[in-house]
Amino acid sequence: MKAKFRTLPSLPELYGFLESILNEIVDHDKEGTILNFLLGCGETVQFAYSWPGARPNSNVWNGLHYLVREAPFHAATLSDCDYAVDFAQLTQEDDRVAVIATKPLTINEKWIELQRGELILFNDGVPHNNVSDCVAPEIAGHGLSSEVIPSKFGLEEDTRRFNLNENISAGFGI
Repeated sequence: MKAKFRTLPSLPELYGFLESILNEIVDHDKEGTILNFLLGCGETVQFAYSWPGARPNSNVWNGLHYLVREAPFHAATLSDCDYAVDFAQLTQEDDRVAVIATKPLTINEKWIELQRGELILFNDGVPHNNVSDCVAPEIAGHGLSSEVIPSKFGLEEDTRRFNLNENISAGFGI
């Protein structure tokens, strides 16, 4: 990434770069590659990518699953032992979190498996799975920041580069 960017990229720019580089990695051996990728970017943003599969002579599936846990909260029963956690007792009404794991961790919640080649940006627990969806988290101030590396706000450039709707920022007061 250091060779690609002189300044901190916006979230749409980073999403496009990650999608490109991850697809390039997989393209070398689509049948033999198994790749799960997580990248945390601060307190609210995380990227997840999966190119799942199983090794020869193995019955272990290597993929990624996620769920968004938000109100109304309930008890979740773990899949590997007889134990439940009542999240209604441990959370606030406005809490929301995305849980990402290689296999579902609970038996009574709806887990979603990432599709082969899917890249998702999670912002405050909300999944975004395309470049244009990354604009709102950027505008909300959840983009990359650094005291060392200069940043640029590239929303106008991103709008042109990714062929986004020019009015995409209208709802954000820009």
